[in-house]
Amino acid sequence: MADDKFINDFYKLLSPIDKWDGEFKSFKELFDIKLVQYGITQNQAESLLGMQKRTLEGILDMSAKRVDVVSLLKLGQFLGLDVSALMKAFVNGIPVDVTKDLSDARTKSFLISNFDIKNLAKSGFIKQKNDFDYIESRVKKFFNIDFIEDYVNKFYIPAFSRTKRNASTLMREFWVRSAFVHFEKLNNPNKFDRKALVELMPKIRPYTMNVEKGLKTVTQALFNIGVTVIYQPHLPTTQVRGATFVVHNKPCVALTDLNKNYATVWFALIHELHHVLYDFEEIEKQIFHLTGEADLFLLQEDAANEFSRNFLFSNERSNYINAHIGNHYIVSEYAKESQIHPSIIYNFYCYDMEKTGKGKFWGRFKQYDPDIKIALKELNVNSFENESIDETVKYLKEKVFNF
Repeated sequence: MADDKFINDFYKLLSPIDKWDGEFKSFKELFDIKLVQYGITQNQAESLLGMQKRTLEGILDMSAKRVDVVSLLKLGQFLGLDVSALMKAFVNGIPVDVTKDLSDARTKSFLISNFDIKNLAKSGFIKQKNDFDYIESRVKKFFNIDFIEDYVNKFYIPAFSRTKRNASTLMREFWVRSAFVHFEKLNNPNKFDRKALVELMPKIRPYTMNVEKGLKTVTQALFNIGVTVIYQPHLPTTQVRGATFVVHNKPCVALTDLNKNYATVWFALIHELHHVLYDFEEIEKQIFHLTGEADLFLLQEDAANEFSRNFLFSNERSNYINAHIGNHYIVSEYAKESQIHPSIIYNFYCYDMEKTGKGKFWGRFKQYDPDIKIALKELNVNSFENESIDETVKYLKEKVFNF
């Protein structure tokens, strides 16, 4: 072992830190150049570094299966490389099979950090929870991206923290990114006409009576005035009832089947249209707003809820019919008079009773709630079952929006 004073004096003579620019093809080549530059032998270098011959050569020729970090850092100092340049040089010389292992580890880490694999499997989006190659391929095909990192880098969504990553956040982010990409690719060719939306609003309510075609008809009418509406299934751990986006400077609305309730879908649609009418500029700054989740941007949810309630079936009308709520014939006739589906009347009644603490009545009137699948069937498909968003967009363009 060389004398400590000799070592310290020697290191004072080392040339300044170099930037690794790829000029040298390997650690070994750089090491040999430094031996000539310093006028020493390899044995002297080993003594200076306090490293055994086998350890040093294992790093230099990249044959060591495991590299001690301290030894690597000492060699980097001898070679005149800062930590960043040292690691770049080291990685540059790693054998192909080791590089692949590192790449696989990085990909798996990214998948675990950015996706709730357990709940994506529960939703049916992925079929195999433990096959990371399959999961990576599934996500890349779905979003039509070349690299898995593009999931975060290509589709910029500002509201999601990169540090607070729990299951609900990951699933909510997946739902939002999927909806955003749908709207981007659909790229509604019609100009948004707010005045036309105001004029269309009073005509929407009667279409709630047509379970099979009503929602699709309204969606088509909205599309023609620049408002894009799609359905995207609810995902486990999320509470999103609806969402408003601004994409390509136009309002977009995504509806879910949360609670599998027909009346809720219509309530959510009118709620989001309120945001389109009155919160467009604020949402445009943030790209999107979620209804049913914590309000990230402090929009007036109470105002939107009140608007939707009064638009569909006001409190005054509810107070009148509540006395006859047990008589389905009377409720149905009043629903016709009010140009509304009876399930919406029952839904508001159950909500009001639960809110006042008078009990839960949802089960009592469940028989009058239409099958939500019938209402959504004509509007959209289950996009998460498709191979890609492009496939869903193609369907929407041809079968729903006719362009």
